[in-house]
Amino acid sequence: MFTKTYSATPKGVEANIIGVEIDACSGIPGFNIVGLADKAINESRERVSVAMRSCEFELLPKRILVNLSPAHIRKEGVQLDTAIAAALMVNFGYANVPAHFLNSCCFLGELSLKGEIKAINGMLAIGIEIEKSQIQNLIIPKANAGEASLIKLLKDCNLNIYQVSNLQELKFLLETLCQTETKHPALKEFIVEKPSKKSYLAKTESDITESFDDVIGQSQAKRGLEIAAAGRHHVLMIGPPGCGKSMLAKRFKTLLPAMPFEEALETTKIYSICRELPEKIMLTSPFREPHHSASAIALVGGGSNIKPGEVSLAHNGVLFLDELTEFNKHSIEQLRQILENKEVTINRIKQSLSYPADFILIAACNPCPCGFLGDLEKVCTCNKAQIRNYIGKISGPLLDRIDIHIEVSRLKDDEIKLLSQQQKPCKNNKSLQNKVARARNFAKTYSLGSKLDEDCQELVNKAVNKLKLSARSHQKIIKVARTIANLDESESIQSKHLAEALQFRQINFDKYR
Repeated sequence: MFTKTYSATPKGVEANIIGVEIDACSGIPGFNIVGLADKAINESRERVSVAMRSCEFELLPKRILVNLSPAHIRKEGVQLDTAIAAALMVNFGYANVPAHFLNSCCFLGELSLKGEIKAINGMLAIGIEIEKSQIQNLIIPKANAGEASLIKLLKDCNLNIYQVSNLQELKFLLETLCQTETKHPALKEFIVEKPSKKSYLAKTESDITESFDDVIGQSQAKRGLEIAAAGRHHVLMIGPPGCGKSMLAKRFKTLLPAMPFEEALETTKIYSICRELPEKIMLTSPFREPHHSASAIALVGGGSNIKPGEVSLAHNGVLFLDELTEFNKHSIEQLRQILENKEVTINRIKQSLSYPADFILIAACNPCPCGFLGDLEKVCTCNKAQIRNYIGKISGPLLDRIDIHIEVSRLKDDEIKLLSQQQKPCKNNKSLQNKVARARNFAKTYSLGSKLDEDCQELVNKAVNKLKLSARSHQKIIKVARTIANLDESESIQSKHLAEALQFRQINFDKYR
């Protein structure tokens, strides 16, 4: 007897819908799976057999062949277990369901040896792809119900989603579905409903206990970070230890407004694949802070089973690399192409996957190994070779791709006392966050095709010639100036905007080399 149904496997932040075809006929008993399956799927023969026997669905001694189509696509993971079990239950007559009914169903879930249906990774990403297809019914593990309910938030979503916890419930659900209406009272406990707005939204206005006002002084650095938040610019801060670089970077996230729904859904899909999802839409921009000992794979992504790295987990948010010069040079050099393309493509012999990586890079480092080069109070103990090797880990091409460069200096004790008396206390950054949001909205109208008048163009040309800047740096200066104009809600870029933008490209890196 022939039976066909559907399942799916993740492919980056999307998914491949897989046809699961089963033929059971007389002959030498056996259980084979074909269709370019990985080891985990081939092992499903044992899991499915024992799980069905545990639920009193004993497999008859027949020659069973499972074909996974399309045959040329490599299949990975354990989420095909439930689809294989469902097709076998119908094939052997344990579920009183017409074989053609399974053609409208997609099954996801890993099986335990007791017949329990366990949660899988990437439910949201897979479910969104299934919703685009002709499949009408999606049957998922009960443990994934909260995440799967987010699929219902898609516009014009007509996909029926049902949750089950074991094979007995799966049998009851299938028999009830094909014999009654989809809104039958018996199906109530299995239906995954659209979540209410209160239940699915991640906290968008969390209690902000940190503020830029916690940082004494450093008005130039604060201004640079405000511009970076408004225009999604990358930032490099260089300064001695204890001057406030890390404190400023960690408070940067309080400037970012809530993500639009489309961006939030895209970010949430990535966390779904990595099983880091709190079963809510992530409207708050992610803030990732990998340790400097992180490997290139942890930072960029990859591995034997390809997974997203920190650059993708920071998508639509912030990637903070503290102590940038302590990172492996090979790791940080991989950022060059990522900052340009805003995505990561990982190539292997048998597959190639792409993950989005559009983030704001905030990097911080000391000017030398001891940290006190140029400090007004402490003397640097490093020789020229040490300084050159240390700062040389940040290559020219990488620096060229970072929009804003800030030198952060350490304040003297008397300056700290004076500034702390003058500084007004502030509980949150709501006013700054609103200013950033207004600048971003203003940018949608005036950011494209920013033309400079003659005075502005002359100013830029002089700066490019004097500082010996590249064509990319030239464009970066104009983009930063456009963002400053957006903060002022100015339709055109003025000389004062360009002058301020140039201040953030003035670090003389030759003194470190």
